[in-house]
Amino acid sequence: MTEAGKADFSRMRFDRDRMQVMSLSRVDKVFSFPLTKGPINFSVFGSDGSESSRWAVNTSGKGDAYIYCRDLPGSVHPPPKVSLHASGRHHISITPETQGFLDADSRFSNVWERPEIEHEAIASFSLLFPPFASDDAKKPPVTKDELLVMGHPEMIVVVGFFIVDAAAELRCNMPHFVLGKLPLPPLQALHVLAWKEAMAHDLPDRIRAYSPMAASASAQLGLAEGSYTLCLHGYRRPNSAYMMPVPVRYTPPPKNEGVADGHAATALG
Repeated sequence: MTEAGKADFSRMRFDRDRMQVMSLSRVDKVFSFPLTKGPINFSVFGSDGSESSRWAVNTSGKGDAYIYCRDLPGSVHPPPKVSLHASGRHHISITPETQGFLDADSRFSNVWERPEIEHEAIASFSLLFPPFASDDAKKPPVTKDELLVMGHPEMIVVVGFFIVDAAAELRCNMPHFVLGKLPLPPLQALHVLAWKEAMAHDLPDRIRAYSPMAASASAQLGLAEGSYTLCLHGYRRPNSAYMMPVPVRYTPPPKNEGVADGHAATALG
């Protein structure tokens, strides 16, 4: 625990087989884990001193949970938001403004059902932060309580969201850190766990393959030149969706030239 703007990272460890979390606060106060009240604000901190995009999770009195990026408050085109509904139906959504710009059929994608608990609990949703997912854009000072999850230069940090009965306790067979256990009325809870996984050696190249598609969407949205967060999403297993936020740098094509000629492109930060 430390006061915002006065963080001491001298004792931080960026190990493969250990999870460590630092809490930043606007005031000098003690954090007790797991956190039981939202929102839980978090990002991943790299061994080179870089920081990923900032995210948050919160729950409602109706038993819904929401996961969203905090880096672009009030933006017309913020990153997608994840909704884990009490009905068991989950989805990723974009704003009506973004839907209109893209002429998309729906605001909702990756619609899935909450996974059933059989022999193990499965994350309803996971955020994946590769070691190169740090955003080099200058971030505003911390204005809210925030958790920094220590990363590793060769591993992916996973923040998983598990919905289980309120009285249940999760057991994880790998090094992990329990960030929070938020109530989901009437009888469930959202467990927020962080752990590390090995990264496929070809992952950067696979992500770069999305650059033309990302550049085309950026041009449609009329984005100015600058740094943005590209959110790739899919499924890790049936009814267990993921999102991987990675930084990209966008350069608009010159006037009267299209995206296809290569002038507009995104690249890993």
